[in-house]
Amino acid sequence: MPEVMKTLLLNPPSFENFDGGASSRWPATREIESYWYPVWLTYPAGMLPGSRLLDASPHKVNWQQTVEISKDYEFLVLFTSTVGLQSDLKLIRKIKEANPSMKIAFVGPHGHIKPDETLNASEDIDFVTRGEFDYSVTEYARGRPLGEILGVSYRKDGKIVHNPERPQLHTEELDALPFASDIYKRDLEIGRYNVPFLLHPFISIPPGDVRRFAPFACGRKPFPDTPGGLARPITWRGKSSKRSNTSRK
Repeated sequence: MPEVMKTLLLNPPSFENFDGGASSRWPATREIESYWYPVWLTYPAGMLPGSRLLDASPHKVNWQQTVEISKDYEFLVLFTSTVGLQSDLKLIRKIKEANPSMKIAFVGPHGHIKPDETLNASEDIDFVTRGEFDYSVTEYARGRPLGEILGVSYRKDGKIVHNPERPQLHTEELDALPFASDIYKRDLEIGRYNVPFLLHPFISIPPGDVRRFAPFACGRKPFPDTPGGLARPITWRGKSSKRSNTSRK
């Protein structure tokens, strides 16, 4: 195994004519396409040399093209969701048929909340992450055994193993993360991201480039970026002021 596995970080394709999923919780109109940047995949992408972040839907990459692209990689990190899970399972089956040695991790809220259900849904999934996955996937790509990685769930001897939780990142660890905007420039076409009430194209300074909040009881979100919710008090986890200011330059 090489020092760093060649990694594809994937926000997977959706159905034909998918418009970005604007809804009542996202103030963009339905008459146009509107996509948000795949923020949470940018951080591990920036820590893994030779990696690529593929945001399939806004870049009009279909599932066949995704399978073809995947042939050039050793490790797939796929950001799944509850609504897209079944489609994602079909996609990774095609990917494994084309690239049988590919290792696959599912990241995102669905696996965080339902790791057993996610793993049982497909033998093609090598592990799922729980909570913040920035370092979980990068440690695996750098050769650390699954048994030594915090915050992951996987199969061993026919049983599902849940490693201990990974502590939340705080200032020193957050400062060490790359800037999401650097990965936007490297891997994405910013003209494909559009919100009607903002100048086009727009660059999002993502919450993770400045601060993160602790999970709260109302949603069990792995990486919430708003201070709302039912649980109190809210734990503010921020980058240093120097590092935060640098992200805006």
